[in-house]
Amino acid sequence: MSDEAQPLGGAVVIDQAATAPAQVPARSTLIEQRRRLVAESLQVGNLGNNARNLPAQGDPTHDCQIELSVEDIHPYEHNPRRANNAKFNEIKESIRASGLRNPFTVTRRPGESHFVVEAGGNTRLLAIRQLWAETREPRFHKLGVLFRPWRSESHVLTAHLIENEQRGDMTFWDKASGVVDLKARIEAEKGSTLSLRQLEEEMKALGLSINTATLAHYLFATERLGTLGEAVADLSGLDVKTLQPRLNSMKRYAQTRTSLAEDQLYAMVFEPAFRHTADEYRRTSSFSIAAVCRACEEELADVLGEPVAELRMALEPAARLPVSPGGSTAGPAVSTANTGAAIPRLRAQADGAIPVTTEGAASHSRVIEQVRLCAGFVGISDCLRSDEAAPLGYCMDALPIPPHGDSLHPSRQWAWQLLTLVSAAAPLPESVAAGHPCAADSPSRMSDHPTDAFQFDSAFFGWLVDANDQTASACWDLLGLVREFCSSASTPGLPGSGPDAEDT
Repeated sequence: MSDEAQPLGGAVVIDQAATAPAQVPARSTLIEQRRRLVAESLQVGNLGNNARNLPAQGDPTHDCQIELSVEDIHPYEHNPRRANNAKFNEIKESIRASGLRNPFTVTRRPGESHFVVEAGGNTRLLAIRQLWAETREPRFHKLGVLFRPWRSESHVLTAHLIENEQRGDMTFWDKASGVVDLKARIEAEKGSTLSLRQLEEEMKALGLSINTATLAHYLFATERLGTLGEAVADLSGLDVKTLQPRLNSMKRYAQTRTSLAEDQLYAMVFEPAFRHTADEYRRTSSFSIAAVCRACEEELADVLGEPVAELRMALEPAARLPVSPGGSTAGPAVSTANTGAAIPRLRAQADGAIPVTTEGAASHSRVIEQVRLCAGFVGISDCLRSDEAAPLGYCMDALPIPPHGDSLHPSRQWAWQLLTLVSAAAPLPESVAAGHPCAADSPSRMSDHPTDAFQFDSAFFGWLVDANDQTASACWDLLGLVREFCSSASTPGLPGSGPDAEDT
């Protein structure tokens, strides 16, 4: 067959060999382009390591069991319990003999390489670190732990507070300091200052139940009693409850004599007494809150240039009763409470010449101070009002209606009911009642107080006998003082003093 096209059934057949040379340049060009692109790609440098700042291990996003070396776990540096555990050696020997029975619960802050114990365990961690250093036994090195994802500083601090509280190994000062630290962390996370009521709700949401009165108690202690708290391990909540109203009384008295501001008064008068007490405690390990009160009175008397005996008499309400030229008291003496409410003291009628005994007046003073304390614990001091017609010289105004439809905290309602009952129902010694302003009024004066509405139910009783509730404890103290006051000048006719006492 020739190279020319041959007809085939009316069609023209093209010889393939004749057209091949025309396709060779296009294919060659394509191959060259590919070779060029490959060469260019080989000249590109290595990509940068943009992952160098990422953690070596990504933390799980849920609770799970993991294995860690003991060096990877650090103590929680903000642990509220700062005092050494007295049972450390016992705990260490128990771990040596039986191993770690309860695994650590750990967490890790974002961006950190080490883990921290999340809910207690600092003492056990120290013990097991020592055991690993001493024995080099693998069982003290590789530990199975429960990991929980990081939530917040306030969450971890709360977990340690709860754990230590359950174990009952925290001093009052450590707990107060821990709660105040928690307050600061919650406010830092929220970005704003919170009221005591808001803090109570925030802590409750974290699992820690502390009422506003206790919060205020802790704030006062950490703000004003640091010198004592840091040095005296034996300082208790009851000691602070005893000291605070006494310091307030001295502050009010000093402000009538000098122009010292509160901060100056603490720096010049109370702090020297606190430092002396702290030094004595370090030397003798002995502590008495009554001795602290006496030391503060002596310091104040020295600053004011007054005999300490006169100052102590002035701090007693009976000493502030004005005396008329005829020798009888000229009118009701008043004392300004912490809230500014005036509470009149027991007095004899100007024309009756009925004396108020020193014992009775001092007893009444303690009752009133305890009333203020109870009211302050639950935030109802504004309801405390002077009332000469009441047996103890005070009455309780109605509780304010909470805003936004919120309900009253039960302890506030119970404390108010108890204080109202005491104000209206506490009997006066007959030697004083004859001269009391209420004696000239009709009995209906006393029926204004809603004491019949008092609900002594199981919930109230449960609160009242709760040894961990400071307000309830203060109310028990108040009832004891009321009983003491009634018996200080008891006469026939008072409950418990007559022939029918067994039947009352």
